[in-house]
Amino acid sequence: MINLKRVLVSTDFSEASGKALPYGASLAQEYEAELHVVHVVEDSLYYAQFVYDGAPFDPSVLIEGLVQDRRKKLDELVKTLPKDVKVVTHLRRGIVASELIALAKEIDADMAVIATHGRTGLKHMIFGSVAERVVRECPCPVLTVRTKAHGMLYDTQVGLKK
Repeated sequence: MINLKRVLVSTDFSEASGKALPYGASLAQEYEAELHVVHVVEDSLYYAQFVYDGAPFDPSVLIEGLVQDRRKKLDELVKTLPKDVKVVTHLRRGIVASELIALAKEIDADMAVIATHGRTGLKHMIFGSVAERVVRECPCPVLTVRTKAHGMLYDTQVGLKK
C-alpha cells in the first residue's frame, strides 16, 4: 500500500517544470499529503568575478535580487494550486541536484517529482542532468515528467480537483 505524506516538487519556473507541478499537486491532493515546492537559486554567479567600469563588482548583490525575485515567483506559483492542498515552499541556494536531494532527506519525502529537460549529446555530457542525479541519489522514489510526451496530459490543471 502506498502512503504519501510529503511530496516534493522542484521548479525552476520553466515551461518544463510547470509540467511537473500538476503531477505533484495531484498526488498530494489524492493522498492528502503535504506538497513541498522548492526552487534552488544556483550560486554559480557568486563565484564569478565581475569588473564593472574598471572596478570590481560584488555579485552577491545580483544573487540577493535574484533570491527576492524567485521568492515572489514561488509565492505566485503557489496561488495557482488548489486550496485543499497543503503547500510548503522552500527557497534554497546552491547546486540544484544536491539541494533537492538534501531537502528530500530533511523533510523525509515519500515522493519527488521533477521535470526532465531532455538534454542530449554534448550538452548532456557537459552539463549533466539534474533529474538523472536526483533519480540516482534521492532517498525516495522519483517521478520524472518528460516535457515532450503525453501531449494533452501536460495541461497545467490535469487531474486536479479545484
